[in-house]
Amino acid sequence: IKDEQEDSQEAFPDTVLYHASGGGDQAEPCLRRFSYREQVRSTRQVQRDYTFTHPAYRLEQVGLPDHIQHLANDYERFDYPGRYKREAVAKPLIHTRAMGLRHDARLAEVEGDDVRLQPGLSFSLREHPRETFNVYWRVISASHTGTQFTSLQEEAAGAQQGTHYSQTAVVVSGLIEWRPEPLPKPHVDGPHMATVVGPPGEEIYCDQWGRVKVSFPWDRESRDNEFSSCWVRVSQGWAGGSWGSMAIPRIGQEVIIQYVNADPDQPMITGRTYCGNQLPPYDLPEHKTRMTIKSQTHKGDGFNELRFEDELGRQEVFIHAEKDQNNVVKHNETTRVGNDRSEKVARDEVLEVGQDRHDTIVRDDRLDIGQDLFVTVDRDKTLIVKRSHQISITQDRIEEIGNSRVDKVAANHSREVGGHSTLEVQGHHQVHAGEAIRFQTRQFESQAESMRWSTPGGVLTLDGSGLKFNGSAVHFEARNIDLEVLQGGIAVSAGGVPYTGEPVCVSCWLKAAAEHQALVKA
Repeated sequence: IKDEQEDSQEAFPDTVLYHASGGGDQAEPCLRRFSYREQVRSTRQVQRDYTFTHPAYRLEQVGLPDHIQHLANDYERFDYPGRYKREAVAKPLIHTRAMGLRHDARLAEVEGDDVRLQPGLSFSLREHPRETFNVYWRVISASHTGTQFTSLQEEAAGAQQGTHYSQTAVVVSGLIEWRPEPLPKPHVDGPHMATVVGPPGEEIYCDQWGRVKVSFPWDRESRDNEFSSCWVRVSQGWAGGSWGSMAIPRIGQEVIIQYVNADPDQPMITGRTYCGNQLPPYDLPEHKTRMTIKSQTHKGDGFNELRFEDELGRQEVFIHAEKDQNNVVKHNETTRVGNDRSEKVARDEVLEVGQDRHDTIVRDDRLDIGQDLFVTVDRDKTLIVKRSHQISITQDRIEEIGNSRVDKVAANHSREVGGHSTLEVQGHHQVHAGEAIRFQTRQFESQAESMRWSTPGGVLTLDGSGLKFNGSAVHFEARNIDLEVLQGGIAVSAGGVPYTGEPVCVSCWLKAAAEHQALVKA
C-alpha cells in the first residue's frame, strides 16, 4: 500500500517517526503509540532424548540463550523428548529453542500508519521522548486495517469522512538475534496399518536390530520395496540382553504401526494381524480351540510348529520340527507318561549316560533287533533272574572268559549236544559226583600217560610199565578169559616170596582163576 503522491518515501524504512500527539494531516507516516514490556521467560533450556542404539546414555543437553548476562540462569525449562538422536544435532537445536522460548521476553507493541513496517525489516525509531527507545528495532509481526466508504456512504448523514487506515505491529530489539517461538511438532493419533516390504526376491528383510521396511496404504508414492519407508522398529514379546523372543515380520505381512510420543518420525510395529491374503494357519472357527506358534521355511516348503489343542477330550501338545530338534537340559529332566508311549527312529540312535542308569519295568520287556547286538561292559555284569532263563540261538554261540568261571546249579543240570562235544582243559579237570558217574556210549576211549583208580579195595595203576594192582583180593568172573604173554613169563608169589618149584602152567593158572581156585600152592 503506497500513496502515489509520496514517491519520495522509500519502500523499506531506515528510520520511523514517533509522534504521539499526531492529529489532522501529517507530513509523513509515524507511530502514535509505542508500548514496551518485558516478561519473565526461561533462561535455561534442558532437554533429554532417547536412542535405542545407546539406551543407557541420556542424551541430556543444556542450552542458554544469548544476552542474559544480567539475568539469573536458574529459571530452567525441561523438555522431553528433545527431538534429536545425536549430540552434534542437539547443541544448535537446543540453543535455537532456548532463544525461541524468549521470543516475547522483550518487545514493544506499536500503532501508527507507516505502511512500510513489514515482518523481518528493521528500522531506527526517532523522536521518542524516552531516548533509550530511539534505537534499532525489528518488526516480527504487523497488522494493517483500512476502510474506504463508497461515495453514497461518505455523503450520508453522520457518516465517517474520508478513508481510514491504521496499523499495529510488534517489534523487538534489532541489536540481538531473535528466534520465533518453537512450533509444536505434528502428532499422529491412533495406530496405522501397513504392509512389510523389501527387495524383490526376498522373504525376510531386516537390519541388525530386527527393523523392517513398511508401506502405508495412504502412501501414493510407495513402490512396495526397500525404499518405501525408513527402518521401523519391531516390538517383540520379550526382549532382554541377548535373550527373549524374536519373530521378524516377513514381507507381505500386515502390521500395526504406533508412533513413539506420537512422533511421525518414530514409527514402531506393535502388532500383527491376519488379513485377506495372510490367513490364519488353521481354518476358523473350526479350530478355534487351537493355540499355535507355526513358522514357515525360508524360501522353501515346510514349517516348525508348537501347537496346543484345548478341545475337551482331544487335548494335545504337538511339536513339529521340519529338520533337526535339539533339547539341552543342564540339570534334571523328568518325564511322566500316564498311559502308553511310542517312539520311532528311522535311522540311528545314540544314548550316552555320564553315570548310572536305572530302568524299572513292572511287566514285560521285549527287544527286537534286526541284525547284530554289541554289548561292552568295562567292569562287572550281574544278571538276576528270579524264575526261568531261556536262551535260544539259531546258529553258533561262542563264549570267551579271560579268567575263572563258576556255574552253580541248585538242582539238576542237563546238557544235550546234537553233534560232537569237545572239552579241552590246560590244567586239571576234576569231577565230583556225590552218588555216581555213568557213561553210556558205543565206544569209550581214554588216552593218558598214566591212569590210576583208587577204591577202598585197592589201587589199580596203568602206565608205561604196565598194569599194577595193589589190593586185598582179585576176583575174575567171566565165561572166557584169554591171557596171552608175548615174551617172558608169568611169575606169581605169595607173601612177597617167589615160588621156586615147577614153572607156572599158564593154562592151569587161567583155569584156576576161572574156577575161583587158588592160583598158588600153599
